[in-house]
Amino acid sequence: MSFSLGILNWRLWSLTLLETPAPPSPFKGEFLSYLFEKSLHVSTPLTIAIVYFSAVHFINPLVVKRQVKQTHLSEKQAAQLSEKDVKRLKPAPYANATTLFFKAFVLVHNVFLCVYSVWTFFGTLNVFSSAALRIQSKTRSENALVNFVHAACDVETGVFQKEPSALSLTFFGWWFYISKFYEVLDTVIILLRGRPSSLLQSYHHAGAMMCMWSGIRYQSPPIWIFIVFNSFIHSLMYFYFTLSCLKIRVPTILKRALTSMQICQFVFGGFLGILHAFLWLWDHAGSPSRCINNSAQALPVIVNVVYLAPLTALFAAFYAENYLKRKTS
Repeated sequence: MSFSLGILNWRLWSLTLLETPAPPSPFKGEFLSYLFEKSLHVSTPLTIAIVYFSAVHFINPLVVKRQVKQTHLSEKQAAQLSEKDVKRLKPAPYANATTLFFKAFVLVHNVFLCVYSVWTFFGTLNVFSSAALRIQSKTRSENALVNFVHAACDVETGVFQKEPSALSLTFFGWWFYISKFYEVLDTVIILLRGRPSSLLQSYHHAGAMMCMWSGIRYQSPPIWIFIVFNSFIHSLMYFYFTLSCLKIRVPTILKRALTSMQICQFVFGGFLGILHAFLWLWDHAGSPSRCINNSAQALPVIVNVVYLAPLTALFAAFYAENYLKRKTS
C-alpha cells in the first residue's frame, strides 16, 4: 500500500452529496450522544455564531462610549476620534471586572483552556499513533509516512474509526468543536474589562465554530490539521494569558513569536488541507481511492480555506500594527 499525488477531481466540489448521514456518536451515554447529535445540526453553530458576532458589534459602541465618557471629551471631540484614537483610549472596566472573584475566574478560565488544549493535542497524537499501528497491520509497511497518510484518510479504520469503545478523532474533534463555543468567554472578558472586541477576535471565534462543525459533521480527513495545529497554538497562547494574569512579564519577542506561529499555522495548515484533495491511496491490489472521496468531505476544505484567507490578513495586520510599526516609530 502507498499513496501519491494525482489530478484533482472537480466533481468533488459540486457539493451534491451533502445529505450524508451524521457520524455515529463516539459516546456510550444517552445524554452525550443526544448532545452530539443535536450539536451537529447546522443550525446550532450557525445560530450561535451569528448571535455572538452580532452581539459583540452591538456592544462595542457602548463600551467605546464608556471609554470616551471617562476622558471628559466633548461630543464634537468624540465624534472626531479616528480608529487609532479609539484604540488608544484607556479601558473603562465595569465594576464586576475589578473584583477579586472576576480576576480569579479569568485565571481559572485561562488555566483550564491551557490544560484542555494540551490534553487535546496529545490525545489527538495518541489517536494517530494507535491508528497508524492498525493501518500498519493492513499495509504491512514500515514507512511511517505511508501509515500516517492512510490513518488520516481511511475514515473506516483510521483516526475516524467508529468503535465507541475506542478514542477517535471524532471524540477529540467534537470536544474541540464544543470548546469553540466556550471560548467566546474570551470576548466577554475583554468587554467587561472595558475594551471593545476587535474584528479579528469576533471573526476568529465565529468562523472557528463553523470550521470545526463542518469537519466533524462530514468526517473530512483534513480536519486533523485544525485540531492538532490549533490545540498546540492554544496551549501556548493560554499559557501566556495565564502568566499575564499572574503579572509575570513575557518578553515582547515571545509574544511576537506566538503571533508569527499563528500566522504560519493558517498558511501551512491551509496548504496541507488543500493538498489532501490531490492525495490518492493505493491498496495491495493496486486499486486507487481518493483521500477526499466525496463532495461532503470536500465542503470543510472549502469552508476552512475561505475562513483562513481573511483571518490570515487580519492577523498580518495585527502583527504589523503591534510589532513592525512600534519598532519604526
